[in-house]
Amino acid sequence: MLRLHLGMSNKARRLLVLLLIILEEAGPTKAQDCSSSCSSRCICSSRGLSSVPQDLPTSITRLNLEDNVITNLSQSDFLRYRSLTGLDLGSNQISMIQNKTFLNLTNLTKLYLIDNQLNTLPADIFAGLGNLQNLNLYMNQLTRLPTGIFAGLGNLRRLNLHFNQLTNLTADTFAGLHNLRNLGLNSNQLTSLPDDIFAGLNDLQQLWLHQNKLSNLPADIFEGLGHLKTLWLNSNELAALPADIFVGLGNLESLDLSSNQLTTISAGIFAGLSNLQILDLHSNQLRTLRPDIFVGLSNLQVLSLSRNQLTTLPADAFVGLGNLGELYLSGNHFETMPPMAYDILASILHVRIDNNPWQCDCRMLPFRQRMKGAYLYEAKILCAGPGNLTGQSLRNVNPDDLNCNDTVSTDSPFVTQPTDTESNAGPAGSGITILATLCVFIGLFINPILPWQ
Repeated sequence: MLRLHLGMSNKARRLLVLLLIILEEAGPTKAQDCSSSCSSRCICSSRGLSSVPQDLPTSITRLNLEDNVITNLSQSDFLRYRSLTGLDLGSNQISMIQNKTFLNLTNLTKLYLIDNQLNTLPADIFAGLGNLQNLNLYMNQLTRLPTGIFAGLGNLRRLNLHFNQLTNLTADTFAGLHNLRNLGLNSNQLTSLPDDIFAGLNDLQQLWLHQNKLSNLPADIFEGLGHLKTLWLNSNELAALPADIFVGLGNLESLDLSSNQLTTISAGIFAGLSNLQILDLHSNQLRTLRPDIFVGLSNLQVLSLSRNQLTTLPADAFVGLGNLGELYLSGNHFETMPPMAYDILASILHVRIDNNPWQCDCRMLPFRQRMKGAYLYEAKILCAGPGNLTGQSLRNVNPDDLNCNDTVSTDSPFVTQPTDTESNAGPAGSGITILATLCVFIGLFINPILPWQ
């Protein structure tokens, strides 16, 4: 038994030595191994490095140090590498960067500091980086930005600050960034913004402000951003918007206002957005829409009004939207649909009108009679009532079963305000009123074609 035990122990030792040799060969490559493979570009990522290697060629122009365990940076770390144009320090454990760390990197155009542990930055951290074009600071723990931190970065085109803990910004935070085109401020803790925070950013094209805690916006906050193409304000706490907040944004192509607390949209708020292609208003608290709310949006291709509290839509809400290809109205409170809405829905390539409390009674009979099973949206109209038809697809219901009892109103869900003449017309005018109401009923659902999710 003793000999067997000793034999197994010797075998285990040999296996252990062999395992250690294998692990040493396959383990993290040393810094000098990184330098041996360098030319103008050094890829030193995932090497277990705790500091910036100092044995790399001094002529390198790109240095990738991502996914290491570096915790702090100082100016001496990069004194050897003055020719760098690209520096990636992402996914380390950097919590401190000393003043003027990058001062000598005057040729640097790209600097990535993403996914680190930074909660504060020195005011002059970017001193000397006058040629920087791309600065990525997202996925850190920044709570504030020092005044003038971006001063001197006049050539900066992209600035990503999303996924931090920023709670407020000063009016001059982005002063001097007149070449900035993309600005990411989403996924922070911003509750408000100064009126002129974006002043001077005349070339800005993409602005991401979503997933913050903004409850209101100044009326002139976007003034001067005439080149803006993308504006995302979704997932905030906006309950209302100034009527002229989008004035001057004639080049805007995508506007996302979804997942806020909007209960109404001001008349003419989208006026002048003739190049808008995508408008997302889903997951708000909208109950009604003004008749002229979408006037002028001739290039609109996608419109989402899903997950609101809409019961009716203005008769002429979609007039002029000849390029509309996607309409989302799902998850609202629509119960019926007039027959003329069938042609409107049929003219749009992709329609979502599911998850509404459709009442399959006599009010839906004219619409059901138009249904031929030719369009996908037809299968999505599921009856919420009456009880004997609950859960059935309207297109499968026999038209003879679409009945109304005495307690069900057959009036159109769309109502217009009568004029003084109509209200005082008496018996002679009642026929005109009925005819007008019928026209409204027929036309009013030229709007109910907007379900998005």
